[in-house]
Amino acid sequence: LSATALSGTPWGTLLTTLFYVVVGCSIQFVIGTGLAFLCSQPIWGKSFFRVIFFIPLMITPLGVGYAFRMIADTNKGPIKPFWQWVGLGDYSWAADPWAARLFIIIGDSWQWIPFIFVVLLAALENIPRDHVEAAQVDGASSWQTFRDITWPQIIPVAATVMLIRVIEAFKIVDLPNIMTSGGPGIATESMTLHAVFAWRANDLGQSAAIAYLLLFVTVVICSSFFNFVVLKQLRKK
Repeated sequence: LSATALSGTPWGTLLTTLFYVVVGCSIQFVIGTGLAFLCSQPIWGKSFFRVIFFIPLMITPLGVGYAFRMIADTNKGPIKPFWQWVGLGDYSWAADPWAARLFIIIGDSWQWIPFIFVVLLAALENIPRDHVEAAQVDGASSWQTFRDITWPQIIPVAATVMLIRVIEAFKIVDLPNIMTSGGPGIATESMTLHAVFAWRANDLGQSAAIAYLLLFVTVVICSSFFNFVVLKQLRKK
């Protein structure tokens, strides 16, 4: 437990995992909801954007990890001229704990934003148009219409999709393993990756202990979220 929670550093694998869950899922939800709202409007080419936004979800986490590792390479990557232009050509993001965590969250968000986007887009398109049109006739602005008419009707769906995403976020292992191998040190090592490393070292006891701790944390957080957020919104509906 002490190795998982602290690991001799201010950031252990437990806090790193919670960082991926809280920060990563929050960013993904905000961007996914915004894209879904934009594509639900009568804009030109929205069918094209729907297909483009959905593509990352069809790529395996392994492929996403290697792709972002290559893109983020400041020495040999495809956007090396950009890194040189902004003065980061000699910068090693993999050696900076916060930069490494940030790049992993960017890669994870690129893969999972389409999931939130697709589900919320379906919820937005099922809202009765007469409610929105009535608000517009009464002079409500776009923000007021979204806040008072649209958002209350999609909250149950939004809460459910966030619950699913949080459960998946606790299992993150591919991206930190491929992009940084958990480094620098253990700065980007998730609990799942920690358990995998312990298992590879034939330390089955530690691997099992980490897995049980991850199960406990996931069940407590997700059960609390389900009871206090999801069920509450479903009862209101």
